[in-house]
Amino acid sequence: TDNPQLHCVLNSNKEACSFAVGAGFLAFLSCLVFLVLDAHDSRIANSRFKTAFQLLDFILADIPGLLGIPGPPKR
Repeated sequence: TDNPQLHCVLNSNKEACSFAVGAGFLAFLSCLVFLVLDAHDSRIANSRFKTAFQLLDFILADIPGLLGIPGPPKR
């Protein structure tokens, strides 16, 4: 903690750290997009777009949770 130089804590694997930073950045951008679209939800007149937007919002919100569910215990 005394060293001012940053280092990767993911087994010193630079690719893993780059992937994690990229995934976090994309998640942040998608949150901003959905925040703006949620704020303007009442102004969206096209019901087809509104349905597609809500479905995409639901899918992107649930995929990380579904991937985190552990499988059955191994014996």
